[in-house]
Amino acid sequence: MAVKQMEEIVEIYRNLSSISQPTLARVRINNDQFLAVYTEWTQRDLEKAEKTNFTRNYILNASDNSILLSTPAQEIKNELFNVESPSGKFQAILRSWTNKKGDEKQFIEIWNNGRKVKNFDILAKEKHGKINNKDINFGSFQWSYSEQKLAYVAEKKKPKTGSYFDNKEDEKKDDIVKGHEHDVLEDWGEQLTKKSKPVVCILDISTGSVDVLETAENVSCGQVLWCPNDSGVVFVGWDHDPFRLGLKYCTQRKSGVYHYDFESKKTVLLSDDGRAVHALSISPDQSKLVYMDQPIGGGHKQCSRLMMVDWKTKTRQVVIDIVNTTKAGGDFCGMYFDEFPVRCWSTDSTYVFIDTNRRSQVGAFGINVVNKTVHPISAGSHCGSVNVLDVYKDRIILSCSSPNTPHFLMIGNLNLKNIGESIKWSKLSEEMPLPNISYDLTVLQPTVDRVNTNYGNLDCESILISNKENSISKPPLILFPHGGPHTTFDTSFMLYVAGFCRSGYSVLLVNYRGSLGFGQNSVNSLLGNIGDQDVKDVKAALDDVIQRELVDGDQVFVFGGSHGGFLTTHLIGQYPGLFKAACCRNPVTNLTGMTNTTDIPDWVWEECGMKYCHSSVINTQALEEMFNRSPIRYVDQVKTPLLLMIGKDDLRVPPTQAREYYRALKSRQIPTRLIEYEDNSHPITKVDSEADAFVNIVLWYNKYRTS
Repeated sequence: MAVKQMEEIVEIYRNLSSISQPTLARVRINNDQFLAVYTEWTQRDLEKAEKTNFTRNYILNASDNSILLSTPAQEIKNELFNVESPSGKFQAILRSWTNKKGDEKQFIEIWNNGRKVKNFDILAKEKHGKINNKDINFGSFQWSYSEQKLAYVAEKKKPKTGSYFDNKEDEKKDDIVKGHEHDVLEDWGEQLTKKSKPVVCILDISTGSVDVLETAENVSCGQVLWCPNDSGVVFVGWDHDPFRLGLKYCTQRKSGVYHYDFESKKTVLLSDDGRAVHALSISPDQSKLVYMDQPIGGGHKQCSRLMMVDWKTKTRQVVIDIVNTTKAGGDFCGMYFDEFPVRCWSTDSTYVFIDTNRRSQVGAFGINVVNKTVHPISAGSHCGSVNVLDVYKDRIILSCSSPNTPHFLMIGNLNLKNIGESIKWSKLSEEMPLPNISYDLTVLQPTVDRVNTNYGNLDCESILISNKENSISKPPLILFPHGGPHTTFDTSFMLYVAGFCRSGYSVLLVNYRGSLGFGQNSVNSLLGNIGDQDVKDVKAALDDVIQRELVDGDQVFVFGGSHGGFLTTHLIGQYPGLFKAACCRNPVTNLTGMTNTTDIPDWVWEECGMKYCHSSVINTQALEEMFNRSPIRYVDQVKTPLLLMIGKDDLRVPPTQAREYYRALKSRQIPTRLIEYEDNSHPITKVDSEADAFVNIVLWYNKYRTS
């Protein structure tokens, strides 16, 4: 395949970026004759440089789930939440926009039978700050069972501050706290910068009154649910003391499941003290509360255990414990997900349905919380990855995709008497495989010299995605290790990977030891071994496809972001001359400079094999260990041209990391280029920046590719 020109690369990206992806699906009507399914989708709009969100509705035949009618797409504007009441009678919508004066406004709308019946200017009540948007930690917007109230999470109202020398007479002196206008207000770090003290708020729909709950002062509240009989709320509280660390992508922060009782106005801890928790769900019969639990510290994401609280007795028990080891082909490899689907229970409150990493795939599972068993849910002929979007009256909706097939929706009926039986699936949206793209998953065993001394029985995997249209028998390859390091590349559709293939490259995704979905031992094995074990695993995966003559070993390129950028810069330093060109986004290049500049200093310590506590102070021994594990150690050996990309607002991996490495290469006459994207944080995901980055990456590789 000839090297693509700029215009062709732009067109490849334009076509792929127009593919929409489902973000929500919900059965709204379910009777003997018909089903009504509401869905939400998102799509990139390159002309507007923004993401467009829209809805589609489907009417199905209840007997076989066949589609009788589908409505045209309708764009969603200014919506932060759109939540249906338990009976389906009401809708609550939270809208946000900026008025002509530049003030941000938030309104809670109540709809009934297609008519807006109430509208609350919620910020005008001055009870709290902004209501949090739909993020995993602090975004909550929940109807009460009685449908008379809404629970949500907003930023706690901040006291007014002023100068010691401000003598305005029209201000009430009691309302002003002087001398504190420049105090630092801690937040929760990367992508959570305006969230400092989220609190639970209750809106009474009949009166319009808002109550801000006085819960524990030292925690930030999120993931709120109503208690049985609307007697209170339960929520996750993340500990502030002695100071906040970055929370995004970090499930190991000290936290607890709390119960606030309306009658006593007291807050009680329901989970074990001294643990890290996330994800809450209450059964339909209101008898069971489930949540995820793991130790504090260690890897930033880990395998969790499923806990259950009996609501009457408040006793808790382990339903599914942490899985330490897995094997290739195994059905269940542990639980690694961030949140439960909004509706995830069977009608009899016996099963909870989730999706989670299963090595290099994401699979759906039904967990019997009574007998503590796990049952895989087959997606039929689909062999990629799936996500559970909704479970209602024992119907389940999945979002499905694979490296060569964009996301589509399927619906099926669950048989609770035989949960493992094959499900007859019906497609809600069209399955549209990309022609000539194929993928293959390979299990890799470490060689004797690479076996971990503490965790010997571990393997890893790679996913090779190829363009069969490529007329070259051995195509050029982009080696692509994931970031984290405790995340996973699964067999889902990824825009960049499909774009690289369309541009004439094969792509090798590598899940090195330390990736999620391979058991807790795999996660633990990487702590203290970054820059060595992970680098060698990635190199071994590359050697495997070269030895099998699946790619051209003389035309290998490498790409990665964050810890993937750490691995990219390690690879070009430890294996000089192996790669034709490299590109990385927001890479970690010098661990010694990270501890006092990142929002997660514990990441540096723990990944280098040293325990972190809030009082940890850098010393010469720690500095030596960090430097020896850093890519900058090998900078004198680098020969590979490197393209660096950073988000200027990144708090996770500070831009100084890439800038230091850029200067080091420039001073050594290595071809290098640095691109900085404004208004982007750790993931460079603004629509225009993401598009620009893709084209620049492919052009950079093409520049050094041998025709």
